[in-house]
Amino acid sequence: MSRLKDKVALISGAASGIGHSTALRFAEEGAAVVGFDLNAAGEGWQAIAACAADCDFHTGDVTCEGDVMAAVEQVTAKFGRIDILVNAAGVSSYGATTDVDEEEWDRVMNINVKGSFLFAKHVARVMQQQQSGSIVHIASVEGMDGINGQLSYGTSKGAVIQMTRNMAADLAQSGVRVNCVCPGAIETPLTAALRDDSMKAIKQQMEAEHLMGRFGEPVEIANAILFLASDEASFVTGHPLVVDGGWTAGTVLAL
Repeated sequence: MSRLKDKVALISGAASGIGHSTALRFAEEGAAVVGFDLNAAGEGWQAIAACAADCDFHTGDVTCEGDVMAAVEQVTAKFGRIDILVNAAGVSSYGATTDVDEEEWDRVMNINVKGSFLFAKHVARVMQQQQSGSIVHIASVEGMDGINGQLSYGTSKGAVIQMTRNMAADLAQSGVRVNCVCPGAIETPLTAALRDDSMKAIKQQMEAEHLMGRFGEPVEIANAILFLASDEASFVTGHPLVVDGGWTAGTVLAL
């Protein structure tokens, strides 16, 4: 498979979850893959390195503009271009309107929104010079539907959806496409707490919200990201692609 042959892809949040699965799928499709994460690459990165056209990994903080700029500069210096940016770095958060403190609000907004903004800002400058490129943010269905106890997270993902539209408008004339994926609940480290016995009832309730009756797997989101990043989506920009097992499609009644 070679849908991303000769492409250079930079992926934040690449050490685990959706970011890691996306890095692996991109490598399988022939891309040179560069990961970025606050955490080290880990053993799982070996599988990516084994099949990528080229491979690199940078450790840094998406909320620190200096770290982001350094990574973008190093990738550009090594490869001469950046064709794809995937902003998969993110954190979850729980708390209702009257419970969320300022520190937690800022933490979630900084990582989920500011981090994506900073990477897009600096990678877009490279892509504008190339007159080509694809940026894919990771939003969520929680940025489209309100859920109790999810104020910070839902608000941050709603912001990512709107940021996608604004960036698409800013960059379209430069040949740069900007889209986002809106996953439902996915089996990643962000949802690991729901596997605890004390959270069993909530997890079952969330599973039932999906028409398919289950959480998604990271690779199922990675496949959607692959489409948006590839030339197959050449006429798609400013679009929030919902990949949620039917969460937002409707309700099945027991008739």
